[in-house]
Amino acid sequence: MKLNHLSNNFGEASATYDQHASVQKKTSEYLACLCSSCTENHKKILDIGCGTGFTTLALQKYYRNATYTLCDLSENMILSAKNKIPNQNYIVGDAENYSFNNTYDLGISNLALQWFENIESFLMKILLQCKYFAFSIPVEGSFAAYKNLFAEKNIPILAHYYWNIEALLALAKKQGDVIRSDFKRYDLFFENALDAAKHFKSIGAQGITTPQNKIKIAARLLANPVKINLNYNVFFVVLGRK
Repeated sequence: MKLNHLSNNFGEASATYDQHASVQKKTSEYLACLCSSCTENHKKILDIGCGTGFTTLALQKYYRNATYTLCDLSENMILSAKNKIPNQNYIVGDAENYSFNNTYDLGISNLALQWFENIESFLMKILLQCKYFAFSIPVEGSFAAYKNLFAEKNIPILAHYYWNIEALLALAKKQGDVIRSDFKRYDLFFENALDAAKHFKSIGAQGITTPQNKIKIAARLLANPVKINLNYNVFFVVLGRK
């Protein structure tokens, strides 16, 4: 059920994603730059949670002759990526549970692992398929002002778990050799909470909730006309296989 909701959310957002996903584009570019500075000249690259293709496009600046495989849960996102990046390989599927048939020099995932059920298990699996794996992920403290609007009313919002950096780094070291890691904060400012909610919807990241909570959330959004900051606290990691 969760996967269907996520697929639908991101599928509906495929038409608006490029216009609103400014942070996702910046983190893709920075993650690609980190990879280029500390890993080899890769020939086979796997992009997990590729969305409309930001990360592969960023990597192509550094690895022009590589063959890319782009994987996303949403077919609509894959179709958007195909339009930008033709003549590559594409997989519509749940990367966390997908059995990749090939091995890759580099696997990469930009702002997608926060949706996975078991990151530790996934890292263990993907480092058997990829010599290197790089990822970015929102961490603890992200979207604090937005979430605080709902905390006092005990309304669940953006309910997936955000890791503490120290715990995430320890988990990464357990599964692979940490070659590089970094932290960056990105801020988006909106006139009111409703506009912030529309931003999440436009990129498919509105989360999963019940119809009853949707009504409560809508009421809370309308009751908060003040300006609000969405802070993305993003941790970047480049792992090598042990």
